[in-house]
Amino acid sequence: MRYALILLSILCCSCHYFKKKKLDPEILLKKELKAFNWNELDQYPSFENCEDVIDFQLNKTCFETVLTTHISKVLKSNSSIFSASTKDTLILNLLVSKSGGLFVKSFNGSHLSADKTESFINKLTQSFSALPILYPAIKRSQHVQAVFQLPIILNANK
Repeated sequence: MRYALILLSILCCSCHYFKKKKLDPEILLKKELKAFNWNELDQYPSFENCEDVIDFQLNKTCFETVLTTHISKVLKSNSSIFSASTKDTLILNLLVSKSGGLFVKSFNGSHLSADKTESFINKLTQSFSALPILYPAIKRSQHVQAVFQLPIILNANK
């Protein structure tokens, strides 16, 4: 009986049970990339005056509010670029770099000439220096660049 017990314990605790299964890094990477949602951020870019906001949705709202208020001021101060009676939707694509820089990636306006478009982009880009310090977006504890599409609805009747 004693030998049977020893034999049974040797079989149960054999080296097979201590052998660790090796994970293939490529398979692990493929699984991670499938589960990874590239279109969502863990934290939106935030301006210096929004840094106290911890909640994701409030941080997003603060970022959008500061940005839209600023762009609205630039539009009002450069109203001569747009025609007197304009009803149009402009699409402004903004890039927030990994280092926190804010750039105009593209600007599409159906009624604007190339000169007016370039003039507006230059004035807008120059005005970004007046914004508070911008911290980049975060995804999985890493600073990432992010592109935001901002529709601007013009409704100017003079």
